[in-house]
Amino acid sequence: MNILVITQLYPQPDDVGDNKPTRTVEYFAKEWVKSGHKVIVAHCPSKFPFLFYLIPPQIKNKLAGATSNIFPPLSSRKKLVREEFGIKVYRFPMIKALPGNGYSQQAMRSQAQEICESLNKEDFIPDLVVGHFANPSAELTAIIAKHYNAKSSIVFHHDCTDANIEKYRLREIVVRIGAIGARSVIEAKEVQEKLHLNTIPFICYSGAPNDAVKAAKLVCNKQDFSEGIRHIYVGSLIKRKHLDVVIKAFLNTAGEKDTLTVVGGGPEEEPLRKLASELKAGERIIFTGRIPRDEVLKLMGEAQVFTLISHGETFGMVYIEAMLQGCLTIASKGGGFDGLIQDGVNGFICEPGDQINLEKVYKRIAAMTTEERNRIGQAAIDIAIHYSEQEVAERYLKDIMNNQR
Repeated sequence: MNILVITQLYPQPDDVGDNKPTRTVEYFAKEWVKSGHKVIVAHCPSKFPFLFYLIPPQIKNKLAGATSNIFPPLSSRKKLVREEFGIKVYRFPMIKALPGNGYSQQAMRSQAQEICESLNKEDFIPDLVVGHFANPSAELTAIIAKHYNAKSSIVFHHDCTDANIEKYRLREIVVRIGAIGARSVIEAKEVQEKLHLNTIPFICYSGAPNDAVKAAKLVCNKQDFSEGIRHIYVGSLIKRKHLDVVIKAFLNTAGEKDTLTVVGGGPEEEPLRKLASELKAGERIIFTGRIPRDEVLKLMGEAQVFTLISHGETFGMVYIEAMLQGCLTIASKGGGFDGLIQDGVNGFICEPGDQINLEKVYKRIAAMTTEERNRIGQAAIDIAIHYSEQEVAERYLKDIMNNQR
């Protein structure tokens, strides 16, 4: 099958800064190619006025940490064609005056025409057009799928807000798209209500690396706290991740032998290191910075409790990786994992950024017996082994085809 993927965010060789685009869409494309499909990606980032790119890097990183926005490099204004992992990737920048603005219908038609011309040169007629992120992917997906009489799908990433529905003409667009998806159960319900859909959108999950799933220990027996509790955080160091709350909750509940390992980098790293120092964390909190993925998985394998209580968190792969390692995983209420994680059964749910709530969860975990904790860790493993990148990508494609309206 020929699959065209249209996305606002996609990793490129010239990405810079601490807050880089998610690789979620790339993972799906890679797995589809491995399954024998032919995939072309149309990456449609915003192309801002030249002065936008002259903002000093320090200010960009600070704004990125505070807003979670991605500030593209000057080179992202240029078109790009490359091939990686068997995927042909085109970058088609779209002119935009200000971040957050929508595009006119004329701009969308022109963009769609340019994409179609490139596909025709490749003798590539898509059987399926898959879009990710509301703008500009939804409207481009609808236009191009109609042009080729192809099946179609759009997946929202917590961006189907009231403001975006009007700004991006989403209600009138989704009726022209075959299947609608979301990144969590809660988001799916919201999308159905906001867009007045007859059926609830399917859930587009993320997966853990295939080799990590194959190498996972299938029995959890590491939740003995007699030598202290080994906590871990893995993720970008930006404000919405609320690592400052995790640090404070950890220090307020930690015993002498307990440790917290912080894996990742970002614009908030220095303020967070300073916070840990001011709170006299000493050697109990270890900042590793960015490290290779195999080292991250090794640290997760040694850890016992994983915490990520962000605002606006989608279905992050890191949660699956933590569960796969038998960690007691604490996720955000209302986020992408609220629904997959059952509180006290295969993990724990906490209000995002709520220190008091998190401290209660930590105390609750500490009060459990080793057997109870191992049982929860085992339940996490039993769920996570069914979320490899390969299995998730196959399930995603089936959901698209089975939900065509």
